[in-house]
Amino acid sequence: MILGDFSACIFMDGEELPEYDIIVSSTPTENRITCWIASDAGKKFGVRAKFLAQQTSGSLVTIIVDGNRCLPYIASPGWIGTLEETYLGNRYVRRDFMFSQLELTDDDSMLDDQSANDIGQIMMEVVQGKYTMKEQVVGSQNVNNRTLHVREGKVHERAKKACPHRVVFGEEVPNHIPACSFKIIPDNSPKTLFVFKYTRLDILQAMGVAPRTSIMADTEAEIEDHNDDNEVMDGPAESLPSEDVKPLARIRELEMELQRLRAQVEDRKPSLVKLEHGESRRKPAVVEVIDLTED
Repeated sequence: MILGDFSACIFMDGEELPEYDIIVSSTPTENRITCWIASDAGKKFGVRAKFLAQQTSGSLVTIIVDGNRCLPYIASPGWIGTLEETYLGNRYVRRDFMFSQLELTDDDSMLDDQSANDIGQIMMEVVQGKYTMKEQVVGSQNVNNRTLHVREGKVHERAKKACPHRVVFGEEVPNHIPACSFKIIPDNSPKTLFVFKYTRLDILQAMGVAPRTSIMADTEAEIEDHNDDNEVMDGPAESLPSEDVKPLARIRELEMELQRLRAQVEDRKPSLVKLEHGESRRKPAVVEVIDLTED
């Protein structure tokens, strides 16, 4: 997605994920762009951001994953380039982003857990302002800063039914990031916010947000054709589909049956005649269905 002088995307296995149902909105304090992406449980992912034009101010870029804020990036005025974030971390340790199944519980003590509201969203926030040096603070580092505080665990089944996935974080590994000597003092310009809402692809397709794949469309068409033929055809018992017959094999069986019926019809050379009282209308009905199902 592109908004103003910035762009952002989610990538998985090195490839950018398709974005669906993109919506742009603006207020005096925020410019926002939102889309849907398809998540894949068990897959690691990252956020890629680009500065497309030079900025006169400094920029503070923060990635927020299911409500967990990552270490921010600070860009100096005039910087143009690409940055990527693939983990939640601090100066000492880090844990990779990964989509996972959402685990539910019926424990009512977790019903008021507000952190569940953030599940299902990956955001990138760009705040601009004055780029300036930090004041140097002399003293020992807080040992607690070496520990990542992550929102994890089960979610109450009534809190987030619509999202079957969440983001979890991989094994903790060492991370070595030098302390930043600069900071951004925000100005009055509106911040820029990219919002990626995620869920399974089949849910996006059911919502009408993502297009159905050609394989899925073909399969549905095959099922509809089979249902139509099974309802009106009066073939022998052995022609009925067994539970283990695959759709393409079933199509071949039906095509052979149709060819046989067409040959019978051609041999009889039927003409349009008025039926006498008591005659069966079943054969003309079969002929009509065959004509309608021809390619």
